[in-house]
Amino acid sequence: MKSIIRRYIYFFLAITTYLIIHEGVHAIQAHIYGIYKGMGISPFGVEILITQPLTIGGVKLVLFSGLSSTVTVTIGYILLILLPKILKLRTQIVKNYLYYVILIFLLLDPLYISLLSFLVGGDINGIALGLDVSYMSVRIVYILIFVLNLFLVYRKLYPAYNSKKFN
Repeated sequence: MKSIIRRYIYFFLAITTYLIIHEGVHAIQAHIYGIYKGMGISPFGVEILITQPLTIGGVKLVLFSGLSSTVTVTIGYILLILLPKILKLRTQIVKNYLYYVILIFLLLDPLYISLLSFLVGGDINGIALGLDVSYMSVRIVYILIFVLNLFLVYRKLYPAYNSKKFN
């Protein structure tokens, strides 16, 4: 029972870290572009509110909508590359926390933009509108990233987590 509770705590901490970074990137950009209105909580999570009507387009809109996912996935890749060093850490709590951070950072945005955006929209709107491409094109790119990252989790992260080095 304690093991399950610990997993939920690590998962919650990793999700919180993700939200701070992902939404933080949106907030910084909204301030830079002069469109920051506030922060809101929707049934689907935390979001940065921007002024309407939308006053940015093109590259700025793509950056506003896509940079946050680029940052989180890139952090996931960097941490995955650093996994051998992470496994050598003495603090089990930090290793466990970083496992969940890597997992969430690699999978959440690609899954959200490729599949969950069918239900809730979100960042895909700005990416597709800013690039003037179809939503399906954006979804295909992100589903490919999701599949690649799922493979990396299966082949690299999960085996490391189950190894004696990790535990």
